[in-house]
Amino acid sequence: MIRFILLLSFLLSSPASGFAESRFTVEGDTLIFNIKHPEAGYEHTGYLEPNDSDLFASYIFENPQVKTLRVTGPGGYVPAARSIAEVLMKYEIDTVAYGQCMSACTLIFLGGKSRTMEPGAKLGFHKQLVARKDHKPYFEYYREEKGWADEYDYFEYSYSGLVDKLIEDIRYITSRGVALDFILKAFSTDSGKMWTPTREELLSAGVVTR
Repeated sequence: MIRFILLLSFLLSSPASGFAESRFTVEGDTLIFNIKHPEAGYEHTGYLEPNDSDLFASYIFENPQVKTLRVTGPGGYVPAARSIAEVLMKYEIDTVAYGQCMSACTLIFLGGKSRTMEPGAKLGFHKQLVARKDHKPYFEYYREEKGWADEYDYFEYSYSGLVDKLIEDIRYITSRGVALDFILKAFSTDSGKMWTPTREELLSAGVVTR
């Protein structure tokens, strides 16, 4: 009997058991999304992944009772965050931030109809990171197809795309009722740093609704 109790205790506390360690967890009418945790069968870097938008949509489809998303994590693939936010807005799902919701995680959070934070939670903002390791393979793969003579041709192409995405994000965030001064400060923060506003600043700017 003692051995059984010890084994059960180990299973409940072990990450391999899946309890409290899943990337997505449904509890009643709440979907919990922890970006830091892996999803079985998918590559995981500890950040928001390209496939997360499809995974999220499938959880919403399979669990129509979900009214709230609890989210936390360090950010990651921005297009996935945008797609998840679109689903949140479409179905008027509330969001609750817990732990540290940073970078692209805040784009997800802002998709909520009602947006709140648990005690001790932090939201972190900065300008979008442009990583050389992401752009070089893209340039080399599409160079011939696009007719880019060199990296400078690609720079002109990529710069235009980055500006378009920045404008798109500004429009999205302002549509969520967030003050423009707040957005400008967020996007003025260096990509290697993180601005974590106070709760008073978040409430005053309209990031948190209550």
